[in-house]
Amino acid sequence: MAGWLGRMTLIKLRDSIRIQTSPERIFKWLQLMPQEYVSWHPDHVAYRVIKGSMLQPGSEIECQEYLHGKLHAIRFRLARVEPGRRMKYQIVGLGKGVFEIIPKGEEVEFVAELGLGSDSPILGRAVDALLRALFGRRLEAMRQHMQEEGENLKKIIESDWRPESIARTSLIKREVGK
Repeated sequence: MAGWLGRMTLIKLRDSIRIQTSPERIFKWLQLMPQEYVSWHPDHVAYRVIKGSMLQPGSEIECQEYLHGKLHAIRFRLARVEPGRRMKYQIVGLGKGVFEIIPKGEEVEFVAELGLGSDSPILGRAVDALLRALFGRRLEAMRQHMQEEGENLKKIIESDWRPESIARTSLIKREVGK
């Protein structure tokens, strides 16, 4: 089945977790990613919007994080935003991804998916087989990282997290750092 992540030849990583909250609250957290990124996972280092804004298709974003013990700078291009439902993005030179928020009664299911490799019908299978052979342990580390992000997001959102506290905390950190 071909979907946003492409044909079956892409290497797909997926994580989902149920969180007791509203879709709007999760989406607000995603919107505040530049402020929230380093608190989301201990391996996250920096996040910045290079062009555009967090919710504007075509925006370019760069993050730095440790994956499999090495620091990586990853560039994203926001492809589509459906407020309260999903954010789709392209990982420049690597593939595609999506954050999806699915209402489930009093909870939401937060889904993070990555499609890595080539979705070319001819070259894709060979590229993906090579990636799996060469980077199998790294792919497993990425899968683990995604799972930890989901668990951490659940803890953050189900705690006393409030969007309005973010601006005050960031301002305090800047003033203290002067």
